[in-house]
Amino acid sequence: MEIFLLIGFVMLLILGPVMMLRPSPRERRLARIRQVAQQYRVKVQPLLLRQDTQFSPVLERNPHLADFSWSRFQRIADEGQSGPSLHGKWIQRKIPQGRFVWESADVRQKTNPAIDAVLVQWEQAQQPDFLALELGPRSVSIVWNEKGDSAEAEALCQLIEQLLKA
Repeated sequence: MEIFLLIGFVMLLILGPVMMLRPSPRERRLARIRQVAQQYRVKVQPLLLRQDTQFSPVLERNPHLADFSWSRFQRIADEGQSGPSLHGKWIQRKIPQGRFVWESADVRQKTNPAIDAVLVQWEQAQQPDFLALELGPRSVSIVWNEKGDSAEAEALCQLIEQLLKA
């Protein structure tokens, strides 16, 4: 009987670490999301809001943001392709009444109908899934909490493609 207990204990010592090497369901979901992003040539960069110079002040005013892990999904225009016609940054915040609103980082910042449509859609959804929309000279970035699965990632990548051409 003691030999069976010893064999069982040794098997647990062997199988335990092997089982811990398997990816968790969350890790598999993130891998699917990032694989979709890679197919669309979208670069995924995880963000730590507390250490990010741009978002740490936003985190101080909006403590609910710490409940999520955030990533920047960025698409850079191909060689010879022009970037978005507009440059700017919009950040989501929660107002004291509990609603999520989008505001531009600079009050002189201009917008266009494509960006307005995206921001209105996100504001009507009232979900804290997106934190920022950034348009650069040749790139579009969306800071997303990576909720959902590959279908949501594909829709986001298509939106980034549209905004890159706007």
